[in-house]
Amino acid sequence: MNNLPEAAPPRDYHPTLERLNALSRNHLLYFRLEVGRLLLEDFFEGDPAAYHSQDSQKKLSFAHFLESCGDYLADIGLGAQVLRQCIQAQIAVRSLPAGTVERLLFSHIVELARVEDEATRSILAQAAVENRWTGLQLRDAVLSTKAGKWIDGDPAPGLQPVAPEETEKTPQLGRVVTRFERSAEDMEALAQQWRQIAGKNLSQGQRNRLRQAVDRLKVQLSELDHALGSAPGDSEG
Repeated sequence: MNNLPEAAPPRDYHPTLERLNALSRNHLLYFRLEVGRLLLEDFFEGDPAAYHSQDSQKKLSFAHFLESCGDYLADIGLGAQVLRQCIQAQIAVRSLPAGTVERLLFSHIVELARVEDEATRSILAQAAVENRWTGLQLRDAVLSTKAGKWIDGDPAPGLQPVAPEETEKTPQLGRVVTRFERSAEDMEALAQQWRQIAGKNLSQGQRNRLRQAVDRLKVQLSELDHALGSAPGDSEG
């Protein structure tokens, strides 16, 4: 007789995982949208037009906020790019159909924020929900609409966005050289700022970020120096 205890039947964790996924998704979405709402109210009086305005005379307090509080914001996971995405997402959801936002991911709303026309944005949001698009699929659909193409590229049921053809343009040589010159000036300015604060203690996180940035610069400069050293005509003025 086999007296060994019977193995426990396999458990289905799918319901728990689904609930965890929904909780994580909804929490992130709600948090990011509320961040966008807060920033719009504090810096732009809640007006999306003020955020998008190109008026050179408008208040620059948000830019100053990002610059002066950058380290603290980065430490809590809210860098400048994320904060701008939060604002753009908050603006985008205001025109979406009721009940749609809750069924989207934050990455979806970031892509929808790239669409200026509200009607097109709503159509894409509905399509993303109904066809269970990933963020990348929605991005393809957004790019297709911007290129004047219909977003369904497959006769199968549902909408299947076609990735738009990407044409890579060769940068102009003179502009590249000019940008390098400006980058050198920027680095000199940064070095001067560093010398002014070099005596202050860095947090471990700041030290790691700075070291990674310096290492990336070293790699790029080394490759550029090697390319220039092997290029003909270096002695020419």
